[in-house]
Amino acid sequence: MDRMRKALLFSFIIAGGCAKGIAGDLVNINVQGRVTATPCTVDAGSVSQTVDFGQILGTNLVTAGAASDWKSFQVKVMNCPAATVTAIATFSGIPDSSDAALYSNGSSPGDATNIAIQVAEDADKSSIKSNGTSMSINIDPVSHAAIFPLAGRVITPTGDAGPGRINSVVLMTFTYQ
Repeated sequence: MDRMRKALLFSFIIAGGCAKGIAGDLVNINVQGRVTATPCTVDAGSVSQTVDFGQILGTNLVTAGAASDWKSFQVKVMNCPAATVTAIATFSGIPDSSDAALYSNGSSPGDATNIAIQVAEDADKSSIKSNGTSMSINIDPVSHAAIFPLAGRVITPTGDAGPGRINSVVLMTFTYQ
């Protein structure tokens, strides 16, 4: 009886194994994706801020390359998740037609002519932040925030600046790691 039970069990195992092989093909499913860092919050005081250069005398912007004094400003990101260690800002805007490393001033009636805006890292004014460049700042692990220290100035790439408004937009797009 024991022998018959073993033979029957063996035949079920073989039949089950054969049925598995006959049932169909093995299918691989590839799963892809990317885990990204949760974004920080841009501080309300940094969103849509205005850097005011006040009045600049046209006589100071007569020769090509003449510029105003640098004006410091900062952009702060906060409430960063603990796992986020770096904030990267990529700069964009309309490049000046005579120097692509500068941002164009407005072209509406009443806007100053022959001037552009230059943006740089505040600590190193030679680190120009033109269209398409990036800047990385480490997130403080205690405050979960980071500050982008920047500076801007008005410059005349061609000389002979004409009177009018200074009106330019520089965008910063953030990514996090």
